[in-house]
Amino acid sequence: MTEQTPTRHRLRFVFAKKQAVKYIGHLDLMLAWERALRRARIPLAYSQGFNPRPKMQVASSLPLGTIGTAERLDIIVTETLDFDEIIERIRQALPVGLGLISIEEVALKSPALQHLLRQADYTINLETELPEPDISSRIEQIMTQEELLQTRRRRKREEQINIRPWLYQLNLVSAQDGEATITMRVANGQHGNLRPAEVMTALGFVENRFTVERNELIFEA
Repeated sequence: MTEQTPTRHRLRFVFAKKQAVKYIGHLDLMLAWERALRRARIPLAYSQGFNPRPKMQVASSLPLGTIGTAERLDIIVTETLDFDEIIERIRQALPVGLGLISIEEVALKSPALQHLLRQADYTINLETELPEPDISSRIEQIMTQEELLQTRRRRKREEQINIRPWLYQLNLVSAQDGEATITMRVANGQHGNLRPAEVMTALGFVENRFTVERNELIFEA
C-alpha cells in the first residue's frame, strides 16, 4: 500500500510587527514565527533535503527599527484547518510584539507574494523645528522634479541612481510642537525598492531623528 501525499494548503497571514520587536532582524523574525507555529501545533509543510525548513515566506522583510501594521506571511500546511480555532492558538503562542490580525487561504499555486508586490505605504514621525510651510515647500520641490539622484553602494561600488520614479506620493500630515508626520507611497519589491530613509535624506532631514511605520503593502491585482 502506497503512502498518500498529504493535502497541502497555503495560508496567508496578516500580522503586525510592533514596537517591542522592531529591532529584530528578518531571520530572527522567521524563527520566532516558526517557534510560535510549532507551539500552536500547526502542521507545517517542510522543504526536502539535508536541512528541511518550514515552507514560510514573507512578502517583504522590514528594515531594522521599522514597525509594520499589515505585514504578509504565507505558510504551507498539510491539513485542512479551522481558522477560528488556530488563530487563537497562534496568538497565544506568539511572543510579545508580534500580533496576528487575520488568516485566509489562497490558491496553492498562486504567485509568490514577492512577485506580486509593487508598492508600500509608510508613516514617518519626524523630530524637527522646521515650520509647516517650509516642510511643505521641500515636499513640493521634490514632487515637481523628474530626477532625484542618490548614491547607493552595490557590490563594493557606489553608483548614482534616480529614485524619483519610485516615489509615488509624499504628503505632510501635520507639523507642530517640534514634530512632523509625513506619509509616503514608494516602490517596494523586485521591480524597484525605495527606502523611506532615502526620501528623508532627499528632504534634507539627514540628522533628524524619525520613526518609520509601514502601514500597507500593495500588490498587483
